[in-house]
Amino acid sequence: MTAGVRALRLDGSTWRRMATTATPAGAGLIVVGAYLVLAFDRFGLLGLFEVRATVRIILTGLYGWLWLVGATWLIARWVFGLRVSPGTLVPLMGHAHLPLLLIAVFVQFVSVSLDAIGISIWPALFAVGFWMPAMMVAATKTALDLDWGRALLAASLPYVIWLLVVGKTLWRQIGHLL
Repeated sequence: MTAGVRALRLDGSTWRRMATTATPAGAGLIVVGAYLVLAFDRFGLLGLFEVRATVRIILTGLYGWLWLVGATWLIARWVFGLRVSPGTLVPLMGHAHLPLLLIAVFVQFVSVSLDAIGISIWPALFAVGFWMPAMMVAATKTALDLDWGRALLAASLPYVIWLLVVGKTLWRQIGHLL
């Protein structure tokens, strides 16, 4: 079984290994890939070459990733008094976006057949509502060496804010193209 699949299953030893081997560049590729697929889903192949709109969606994802890192680190620092570098969270929070990438790709391939009855949205809701937050908690727990309760607290508030802001921002950016 590959490390990526084990990380998706929230395997603690895999997250600990990723804390020492994962790079910000690899994490950035996951984030950019997820938002590039989302841009493709919204604009289609020809619309994807509308550089300004595509770049906005990708930058929104990258800003969101950095927001999650910074806000989670600040909560850990101010609430729990931890003295750790935010750099330990950067690669792991990026890898926590992997469910978003997988579901975006999944929806690309099955949405044509399942859109009529709305089933294609269910996996996306599961990924955004449960799977990605669970991976973020695992990343926070590993990177900051917290227990599960503190990791849940440190990762959940920034994630909820991220959902509200990024969701609204993405809709506003996409809405002007309708």
